[in-house]
Amino acid sequence: MEAKMDFTNTTSIRKHSSGDLHSRLKTRKLLGVGETDDGDVHRSKLSQILGHSEQLYVKLPRGLRIWQVLVSVMFTTTALWALLFPGHLFDLSFEENDGKHAQLPIRLYGAALLSLSIVFWSTCQSVDRDVIRWSLMSTIVYFVIQIIACSISLVRYGITLACIFTLLGSLGCVIMGFHFYLSLSTKEHARPKGQ
Repeated sequence: MEAKMDFTNTTSIRKHSSGDLHSRLKTRKLLGVGETDDGDVHRSKLSQILGHSEQLYVKLPRGLRIWQVLVSVMFTTTALWALLFPGHLFDLSFEENDGKHAQLPIRLYGAALLSLSIVFWSTCQSVDRDVIRWSLMSTIVYFVIQIIACSISLVRYGITLACIFTLLGSLGCVIMGFHFYLSLSTKEHARPKGQ
């Protein structure tokens, strides 16, 4: 009877030590059971069966959500301004009073910006790294094209205050977009610390 009691005490100790999550992960890694492609170990049999979900391990760079909302607000504001007051936007951008003749192209520009802003608003809550990177890349491309257009305008028509402000603002947006794009692409933001 005493031997039976000692056996019970031994199994309860073993059960207690193997119940620890850290010990189980070490054991699974040592045995090579359930290891993912990047060397990570599944935390449970269920996650091993269902597969590796990339969305659970995304750590976003600090300030990214604020930048996404700011870009969405900028695109929405400019789009509504172009749709509702195309002549005013033209007059302010080119410092001329010929905005009445360019209302259709400016309204079409506003419609394109509004559709882009809807895409940007929808990615504000996304946790998929690829979706966020594509939205950042589209803002970078937009602002690079805007820099090229402003540079051509400066060469052809001379220096205007609105063009210089647009050029500097676009350059700042490209820098911020690249910062978040590159920081989202690095390994440290792929998984939380400690893994």
